[in-house]
Amino acid sequence: MRLLLTAPLPRWWILFAKLTATAVLSLVQAAAFVGVAIVLGTDLPLWGPHTPMVLAAAVAAALMLGSLGLLLSVHVKQLENFAGTMNFVIFPMYFMSTALYPLWKLEESGASWVYQIARFNPFTHAVEWLRFALYGKDPGLSPYIVLATLALCFALAAWGYDPQRGFGQLAKRGGGPA
Repeated sequence: MRLLLTAPLPRWWILFAKLTATAVLSLVQAAAFVGVAIVLGTDLPLWGPHTPMVLAAAVAAALMLGSLGLLLSVHVKQLENFAGTMNFVIFPMYFMSTALYPLWKLEESGASWVYQIARFNPFTHAVEWLRFALYGKDPGLSPYIVLATLALCFALAAWGYDPQRGFGQLAKRGGGPA
């Protein structure tokens, strides 16, 4: 990534292109997963009245998680460390979200501390947006939280990759990425 940033283009543009490529790749993988599910006999409505909102939720979730990855990559120097770092971020976000258990069920079951963690987890809001879009229901604040997290993570990553202002200054002092 640091070699890519030596191009004579604005850093935010390079990071945006990287983010877009990451999101497209993840959406292609999700489409392949849906294709395998259909081949295995799962009955899925491929096109319906809610499809545009489902696609918007999926694209926003992919961009949000990609921007989180870009933000984490500011601090990771070696590719081998990046996978481990992502595992310590993505897996807890996944397990402490509503991907496996709906938010209202968490509150109803009395797991109040898990409910509170899930409520403030941006991954929860990506899942909820997708879930409500599939049923054609109002997702509430979830789209705004996902888009705000996307914007914040991308802005911090762009700031972090700028050696004039961001975390690059730490590298000169020996405390951050090179």
